[in-house]
Amino acid sequence: MKDTKTKTFIFEGLGFPIKLIDVPMRKILGEWVLDINFSKLQLVVLEALIRKPVPLTGDELRFIRKFLNMSKTDFGKIFGVSHVAVVKWENRTTHANLSTDVCIRLYIFDHLKAKDKDFRNLYHKINPEMLSKNKNEKIGPIIIDDFEGLKSA
Repeated sequence: MKDTKTKTFIFEGLGFPIKLIDVPMRKILGEWVLDINFSKLQLVVLEALIRKPVPLTGDELRFIRKFLNMSKTDFGKIFGVSHVAVVKWENRTTHANLSTDVCIRLYIFDHLKAKDKDFRNLYHKINPEMLSKNKNEKIGPIIIDDFEGLKSA
């Protein structure tokens, strides 16, 4: 087995592009594969989505719902919408309103057992007014460049 790092790797295994920089790779049976713990990567991506300065996309909402292991109906009930609304968000037919977007982020943060102080700080950074100002901005993929603790065992 050989180990190396790839300067830049666009990973789309979670349903949307994530730019991995200096990601550890391992050659197994003649193939180069990512040498990271994918469960931990999902948690890092969730944290990045929480802090993303623009509204969540349909693909990101699908990832969040699946990470939480929820049906569209159950996910919708939490945020006061029907499963049809969740389908439309995920299919990019409509967007979640900005207040719901913030509620989804706070729900994830609670799921990750954040401290009260961190909730307050997040709300001051990510709120409907700020998302409204940024809703037409296009940002690139989420960038992960710290793999300390993400390397597979």
